Amino acid sequence: MTIRAVFFDLDDTLCDTIGTREARALVAFESLAGEQPELDREEFVARVMEPRSERVVRGVPGVVEELGLAGSVAGRRAIAAWSFEGCIEFLRAFDGVAETVDRLRYDYTLGVITNGDGKLQRAKWLRMNLAIKLVVISAECGFEKPDRRIFAHACSLAGTDAGDAVFVGDRLDVDIAGAKAAGMRAVWFNHWGGTLDGVSVRPDAVITRFDQLPGAIARL
Repeated sequence: MTIRAVFFDLDDTLCDTIGTREARALVAFESLAGEQPELDREEFVARVMEPRSERVVRGVPGVVEELGLAGSVAGRRAIAAWSFEGCIEFLRAFDGVAETVDRLRYDYTLGVITNGDGKLQRAKWLRMNLAIKLVVISAECGFEKPDRRIFAHACSLAGTDAGDAVFVGDRLDVDIAGAKAAGMRAVWFNHWGGTLDGVSVRPDAVITRFDQLPGAIARL
């Protein structure tokens, strides 16, 4: 099978969303400090960043709720900051993303398949300023990864069959499993040191740096 299209997850594949958490937590703290002058910045950030499961933290909404400020103006501003409102400038592409995308665009149709709010995800996509014209967002198409229908929809827009497409993502459960179920080949961008132990769905290739992607696709 000839590969004709390459699709990418957005958050923590093209752009480092997790890496902005502490900066967004600090903006949220500043929103709350006026109403809670006794609130300690380091303690607040530590509570926000407290691990809940693999790569998941408590987050600003949970801490704001615990503080009893979820209904206040400051609390709403803090939660909005955590959701990237006013913080989109913190987003950065991973090393090698722009160069790799620019290289691939001459040989493949490129697209993004991402879960989330349409307005927010489009803002992130535009922030990356990459040579990718096709973006499919769960809130706009009605299907959310790992539902195979969102992948099928993206392939339809790109004018390619799933068997001729590759999906690149950082999550095994959502990205790799969903793409494989849709009949696509899948490349796991394991930049965070995950393992395949106990995983039932296996990626077709694994990369740890984005500049490894062209070679990985060529070998599929």
